[in-house]
Amino acid sequence: MSTAATNSSNSVDILLSTYNGSSFLEPQIESLLAQSYTEWRLLVRDDGSTDSTVELIEQYALLHPDRIVHIEDTEGTLGPTLSFSRLLESSTAEYSLFCDQDDVWEADKIEVTLERMQRIESELGAIPILVHTDLKVVGTDLSILSASFWKYQNLDPTLTTLKNLLLLNNVTGCTVMLNRPLRTIAAPIPAEAVLHDWWLALVASAFGYIGHVDTPTVLYRQHGANVAGSTSYSAGYFFSRLRSLGRTTGLLRRIVAQATVFLSVYKAKFVPMDLKMVTGFASLLSTSRGARVGLLLKHGFKGTGLLRNAGIYMLLLFMESAPKGAVQDPREGGVQK
Repeated sequence: MSTAATNSSNSVDILLSTYNGSSFLEPQIESLLAQSYTEWRLLVRDDGSTDSTVELIEQYALLHPDRIVHIEDTEGTLGPTLSFSRLLESSTAEYSLFCDQDDVWEADKIEVTLERMQRIESELGAIPILVHTDLKVVGTDLSILSASFWKYQNLDPTLTTLKNLLLLNNVTGCTVMLNRPLRTIAAPIPAEAVLHDWWLALVASAFGYIGHVDTPTVLYRQHGANVAGSTSYSAGYFFSRLRSLGRTTGLLRRIVAQATVFLSVYKAKFVPMDLKMVTGFASLLSTSRGARVGLLLKHGFKGTGLLRNAGIYMLLLFMESAPKGAVQDPREGGVQK
């Protein structure tokens, strides 16, 4: 695909951030090359790999110079959020798709997602739009563990309002497509964002639209270095979260810090109702425990699932208040893929 083609009305940039991914990178790139939709370009940024990942990228870039672009910089290891942000800032196509190094795409992934995106655009116009899809959960050898990640994790893709997404993210980054208007308003992604997909979901919810495709388009590989989704949503989920209480508490502080930055960046753009909601959420940990109850009930912040909501509400109610003006280090806490 020529560089000029990236400026057409149907052009797609696939954004791939890599880090020590040599074990799984080749089958992922091969799945991209096998896509039924062909008007795409792959932008790859390595985040400081010490294995043979960079060599693999360069080999593929030499084999497919009009299709694969190795984005090189001197910034070193940024972490997934900022690495994907740099890729997003480099994207020039009408549509951008995120890609994880250890997954495998179904052959019609781009085609199916783009069809849904353009149907929404035909109905709503040139507003910021995000489209995401279900996934199949697979083992290291690509054997099917679950035919639906959404069912496996009890995620409801129809929960797309800010009161849902401020608390819990139900958008999986490696399935996401966004259009140019969303890229324009959402990038660059700040360091305080918990993850790039969460930030984009918040921006799309507040200022545009989030659509979804029920059909799984990605084989979501689970392995030793990537355990997200490996525990299904059940009693086991609840007890696994109890065992990682400290990490979950750190993540909740990051979620509130993310809302604080979201408020700072877009304060002038929010409609009054959303401004009150985001302001209330951002103040959760700087208020008394009693005041948190009122804020939670007033705005109805909730994600998917009784166990998940109950656990998060309990932690929020009993966590110590943060000193006013304190900023959570975005590197603290734990976030899995």
